Amino acid sequence: MANVLYKRVDYKLENLLLDIETGKLGLPDLQRPFVWQNSKVRDLFDSMMKGYPVGYLMLWDAPADSEESGRQIGLAPHTHETPKQLIIDGQQRLTSLYAVMYGKPILDSKFKERPISIAFNPVQRKFEVTSAAHRRSAEWIAEISEVYKNANSSFSFISSFISDLDAVRQRDGNPLTGEEQQLIAQNIQDLLNLKDYMIPTLCITDDADEEAVADVFVRVNSGGKNLNENDFILTLISVHDERERKRIEKFCQDATIPVASGTSFNQLFAPKPSHIIRVVMAYGFKRARLKYAYMLLRGKDMEKGIYRQELREQMFAKLTKRLDEVLNLNNWHSFINCILSSGYLSPSLIASENALVYSYVMYLIGKYNFGMDTISLRKAISKWFYMVSVSSYYTGSYETVTQSDLNVVIGLHTAEEFQAFLTAKISAVFTQDFFRITLPEALATSAAISPAWNAFCAAQNILGTKVLFSTTPIRNLFSPGASGTRSAIEKHHLFPKEYLPLIGIVDDKQRNQIANFTYMNGRKTAQRLIAHRRCIGPR
Repeated sequence: MANVLYKRVDYKLENLLLDIETGKLGLPDLQRPFVWQNSKVRDLFDSMMKGYPVGYLMLWDAPADSEESGRQIGLAPHTHETPKQLIIDGQQRLTSLYAVMYGKPILDSKFKERPISIAFNPVQRKFEVTSAAHRRSAEWIAEISEVYKNANSSFSFISSFISDLDAVRQRDGNPLTGEEQQLIAQNIQDLLNLKDYMIPTLCITDDADEEAVADVFVRVNSGGKNLNENDFILTLISVHDERERKRIEKFCQDATIPVASGTSFNQLFAPKPSHIIRVVMAYGFKRARLKYAYMLLRGKDMEKGIYRQELREQMFAKLTKRLDEVLNLNNWHSFINCILSSGYLSPSLIASENALVYSYVMYLIGKYNFGMDTISLRKAISKWFYMVSVSSYYTGSYETVTQSDLNVVIGLHTAEEFQAFLTAKISAVFTQDFFRITLPEALATSAAISPAWNAFCAAQNILGTKVLFSTTPIRNLFSPGASGTRSAIEKHHLFPKEYLPLIGIVDDKQRNQIANFTYMNGRKTAQRLIAHRRCIGPR
């Protein structure tokens, strides 16, 4: 029988939370940032209150000489510089419980600090996500963290709550009965007793190496959870070289914070770690299907079907080098300028994040694999992005499409061949039939998000077209900081809805086609359009 790498231990919730507070129990970068909705946190507390199981945890006993500090839950410093155990599975649950019971803010998936507020009604024994109404109501404990903060004086807290609620009930002519007071006291005590809730836990022994831990994490999460190869690759990066994971996260975090210069921030796109993973795998490893990229990083010899330590080390060395190029700010902002040059000046015009991700891949390939000059590369990528955006090129089976392109690129040798490949792909989409049939039909939709409409706006931006009845270029309406309020920009029907039924067009889908809209700039301009409609109205 093989050696068992884990042991079963049941932990009291209070002890787990105390270990997190002191830093004895650490949270490594093995999973996604905190992404639970507050309603899911509410349901977690409700399940515990009803005595339902809430799943098991998986911890890893860190080696005695470990120097890994792990990622903390919350923002306060810990007393333990290095954790004795690491949380491998159960991050979202423990983060929820810790943040609510200790009243600690968390950093969400957008790297913003926010609290998790859960309210409790001791009469109804009911949890809710805290709202302003709960804070005003004497029936609710608006922040259940207050219960745990006053654990040592719970009798006083319960008495005060009952007294305040009874005073409100007295004014309404409905004082609390003795049974209700007893029920309130019992329910608050039961809430406090959740600290004694026993959570089944599997502890991976300290002699398990990082490779085994990563493999266990992937295997236990391969079913029943919405995890994918992005998460698995980030897991590998975390356990093998946490610095690279932090570089990726910092790049993504900086892209969300407006600054003058010197960071990844831009007016178009704030990438997520999963986007960076796709870029580096497609560009650096020529793998669009991430399950194969994951195997490569594990050190799998694709020909022999075995895993080799030296191959894994080679792959991670390659990953580091390619990440340097992917996260290079000059490359990043030069690419963003390519997109701006194609007329896509605002996030509102970007219908597909995949179009940005894989166009960046093509940019990096053109620059590093084929040494294209800056001007030629900028023109080529601008045209490429316009094509993939208007044609929804990366929608649907985008991994298959991308892998097919990468397979062709692998066989190219010169910048001229690469540019010819891009040109041929663009020409294959932009046929005469595309402009005569496909594109006009794409404009015959009332969909709120339309690649065809976005491409039309981008073209107007490139051409410097003016807003109707105005001297203002349309591109000004999409510049950073442009207001989207009624006084600044509006979309109006060119042919009024009142007129179209008179000529037989009564379907709202037809009347609200995007081809029947134009941008307006301010109320005065809109009034001029209305006057113009009256002049061309039914005859």
